[in-house]
Amino acid sequence: MATHPENPHSNPFPGMNPYLESPRLWPEVHNKIIAALHRYLRRRLPFRYSVIMEERLGLGISIGVNPPDEPPTRYIRPDLAITGAAVSGSGTAPGGGAAPALDRGAVAVLLPVRETVSEWFISISTAAAADAGNGNQPVTILEVLSPGNKNAGVGRSQYLGQRGSIIASAVHLVEIDLVRQGTPMPYQGYDCDDDAALDAPYRHLISRWPTRPWAAMYPFALPSGIPDVTVPLLAGDAEPQIPLNTLLHDLYRADYYANYVDYNSDPAGPLSDDDRRWLDGLLRAKGLRR
Repeated sequence: MATHPENPHSNPFPGMNPYLESPRLWPEVHNKIIAALHRYLRRRLPFRYSVIMEERLGLGISIGVNPPDEPPTRYIRPDLAITGAAVSGSGTAPGGGAAPALDRGAVAVLLPVRETVSEWFISISTAAAADAGNGNQPVTILEVLSPGNKNAGVGRSQYLGQRGSIIASAVHLVEIDLVRQGTPMPYQGYDCDDDAALDAPYRHLISRWPTRPWAAMYPFALPSGIPDVTVPLLAGDAEPQIPLNTLLHDLYRADYYANYVDYNSDPAGPLSDDDRRWLDGLLRAKGLRR
């Protein structure tokens, strides 16, 4: 007889829960992860560091599906620092359904629709940067990717533009990818199309500016826990290790996500055959799937 987990509100997966990647839940989960990382770093970095949640807004013109290299027509980075958690998401074009019924002689066409993309990320800087005349030049940028960053459109072209600017600067980049959907960020040395990548669809990227173009990538599989995330700082300062696995499990339990998922169906996004069998066995063993 199947047994229920000791705490029915606990995350049944050892690491990332793929059901949190659903289009309905992920925007909220994404922002809550950003807020949890922000709170964790604020409480542990020396006071000379500033940890700020910032918003990246992009406005673009969409006709059907944007080409992956189409830039947004406008880019906004607000001057006012955001100091608390906020809910944001990607604006979508109205409609989006099938072409309408047409009178004789008419042709169905797509009109350009303005698309708005809003995303949060974390910027770590120091007061010393401002004293040196560099304004609010950050030390480290921490990003948590979303499907909008990995699918063709305004969100991806916008993100790749900022990513390229960071890589070309003296700023560290931490990139956390907890979604299996879409095309991974570009890099060489790890083939994202092969079977090994499908078996390890999640990854962290730690890019320290003095060692570029080299960076450290940490791929991990669905059956494993989420590795800790190292946050590079200025030379000589101790680098914090974020226990992202613990933060995600705490978030899942505290916000009762067990009530918002259907474990009798497969999660959104690609699954290898091995992961599908493993997932089915895990959920049945915990009494969460019939």
